[in-house]
Amino acid sequence: MKTNSPNVLFNHQANFLFEKTSQVMKQKLLLILMLVSFCSGVFAQGSATRNGTIVVTDMNSIFSTRGTGSARMSNAGTMNVERLKVLVDQVQSSVYYYSGEAKTYGDVPTNLYTDIGSLGQLNNSITSKQSIEIVTININTASEVNSTIDLAAFSNFPNLKYIYFVSSQNTTSENIANHIVNYDNRFNLFYKIAKGDSRNQ
Repeated sequence: MKTNSPNVLFNHQANFLFEKTSQVMKQKLLLILMLVSFCSGVFAQGSATRNGTIVVTDMNSIFSTRGTGSARMSNAGTMNVERLKVLVDQVQSSVYYYSGEAKTYGDVPTNLYTDIGSLGQLNNSITSKQSIEIVTININTASEVNSTIDLAAFSNFPNLKYIYFVSSQNTTSENIANHIVNYDNRFNLFYKIAKGDSRNQ
């Protein structure tokens, strides 16, 4: 009659313990991978937003900050304040697009002026997209304050860095941010309340 003698090289209890430990390690590894994946997604989004919300900065606060000519923004690192000031304050070659009509002044326009109601037609109507660095969007009426602002209209503007909202109506940066859809983190967003004819800002 055969008797089962314990195998010194193969311990069933130790093997069972190892399998149990291995299962726990797999679970921990899976949790770590999920955490890393979640954090990397949050970090990527955080570089474009602050605490999950789009940031629209008051233009006056940017220009009142004196210094090296650069400022840290919520998205793509450092912004050239001096260049922004030139684009906003000095006369530039520009495109004006209102009520379905585009008028270009100058050879290589760097500025585009438009309003909320014209955003839907920009991609098809503006031909000089390559050189545009800043878009000034006028908010002229109380109904426009609460209109959806679809930034997909600027997806084909390769050198666009700044989107500047000039409102003749009382509003806040949060209100503007809450109406923005299709945000792209290459854009720095600004706003200013300007009573009167905002097209001349």
